[in-house]
Amino acid sequence: INPIDDDACDACAAGQTYWPCDVKGSEGCWCWDTALPRVEPSPPSGLPLAEDHAIHDADADADAIGRGVCGRDDDQDVLFPPRAFELLAPRASPPFTYRGFCEAVDDYNSRHAEKAFLMGPRERRLDELAAFLGSASHDTDAFRTSREYLACGDRVERTLERRRELRGGGDDKIDDDEETEWYCMPCAPDHYDYTTQTCALSMLDNDQSYYGYCQPFTAPPDGCPCDYVKEVESSGPLEGRMRANDIFFGRGSI
Repeated sequence: INPIDDDACDACAAGQTYWPCDVKGSEGCWCWDTALPRVEPSPPSGLPLAEDHAIHDADADADAIGRGVCGRDDDQDVLFPPRAFELLAPRASPPFTYRGFCEAVDDYNSRHAEKAFLMGPRERRLDELAAFLGSASHDTDAFRTSREYLACGDRVERTLERRRELRGGGDDKIDDDEETEWYCMPCAPDHYDYTTQTCALSMLDNDQSYYGYCQPFTAPPDGCPCDYVKEVESSGPLEGRMRANDIFFGRGSI
C-alpha cells in the first residue's frame, strides 16, 4: 500500500498529470477512501490458497505471526523458520529482524486477497520466498542497512530522552516528538570506510548543504522539492550529522 495523503491527491482534480494522478485506477475515490489500497492490487494469480495446517488451524496460537510462513524450527510446515533467517542474515541489524519480517507478512496479507508466499503449491511458494529474500538481501547488504552507506552508513540513534539531555533538557529545543530518531553523516566516497562504516569528513562540514536526493529547485516529475539539509549541530555529539528523515521520506528505505 502506498500511503498517499489527501493533499497529494487534491491536485489531481486541478489537472495534475504526474504521480499520483497517473496511477491506474486514479479515476475514482481511491485517493480519499482510506479503507482502499492506494494503488490497485496486482491481478489475481488464479492459484489456490495453500492448504498447510499452519494457515488454517483454528487451535493455533493466537499470537503466532507470519501464519503459514514463519514459525518454529521443528515445524515441518513452516516455510521460513528462524534458523533459516539466522543463516541468511547472521549480521542483520534493525529494522531487519525475523519477527519484523513475519509481522510484515501478516500486515500485507491482512490487506490483500492474494497472500504473500501462501498461494499455490509449496515448491512455488519457496521459489517466490527465495526470490524475494535474495532481492532484499542484495538491496540491504545482507539485511545490514536500510539506507545507502554514503548517505547514512555512519549513523547514530537518539531517543527522545537522550536528545533532551544533549540539548539541555528543554522540550522547546526538540524539533519533533518522535521517540527515536536517526542522524546520518553524509560522506564522499574518498572519506568513507566501508569496513568500519564510518566517515572521516562530513559533507556538511563548514556549513555545507546536502542535496543528494532532493533540492529546492526540483519539481515533480523530475524530483521532489525540499529545503537544503544542514547539520543539526555545528558542535557537539551531532556535529556533521543531519536528520535521516530530512532526506529519506519517513523511515523508508531507498
